[in-house]
Amino acid sequence: MKLTKEQILYIDDYLKYHKVKYWDIRIELLDHIVTTVEEKIKKGISFDDAMIEVHKNFGNSMKMFWNSHVEYSIFANGNGFKDLVQTKREQINKKYRKLYFKEFFNLFNSVKSLSIIVLLIYIEYVLFSTQSSLNFKKINLILFIIPIIVIISLFFYQYYKKNTKSLHLEYTSFYATFSFFILNMIVQFNFYGFYEGLRIDKSILFSVLAILNLLLSFGGIKMYLSSLKKHNDLFSKLQSL
Repeated sequence: MKLTKEQILYIDDYLKYHKVKYWDIRIELLDHIVTTVEEKIKKGISFDDAMIEVHKNFGNSMKMFWNSHVEYSIFANGNGFKDLVQTKREQINKKYRKLYFKEFFNLFNSVKSLSIIVLLIYIEYVLFSTQSSLNFKKINLILFIIPIIVIISLFFYQYYKKNTKSLHLEYTSFYATFSFFILNMIVQFNFYGFYEGLRIDKSILFSVLAILNLLLSFGGIKMYLSSLKKHNDLFSKLQSL
């Protein structure tokens, strides 16, 4: 027996009540719960009793002690969902961390991408030879911040457009900006005189960091856009309920 639209919306509201705020995680749970409840109804179990069984199977309690009163309802306690979301966080973080570094190393497995990297290095060499030290640093500063501007623009556009929270997009946007914040720390060391006693040409150092950030960010942004497309499709499914 297929659930009615009202019953599906009831389950969605039930998940929202238990603070499953990330819509991509919520729709995964919604699909699972709807399928499970439908199977239980086919066996002669009522919708309400099927929901109670599903609620308990997620590790939730039916009781909540509050001000000396005891509530008994599937809306009383949703600690099981908190644990589930935390587990999902760890799994998704691990998934995108591996994918992030995989995308970076894949750049060195392609003749096309290697050619672009060599071209970038050559352009940097020409600029270093023809521009003043100040201009060379300014050019690399612009090169350094371009990826972060791109990803922030994409992130805010998506947030403004959907105004919803996605756990997958949260992690892909984190890894898309990861290199900027890590490499920026190396740049900041210069302001504390970290390089003063070292024989390091700061212009060359900033050039290397700019190229490295560009390459790492490319993989991160590619990963973000791929995740964005996939989860926009899921969001459309959620909106059709």
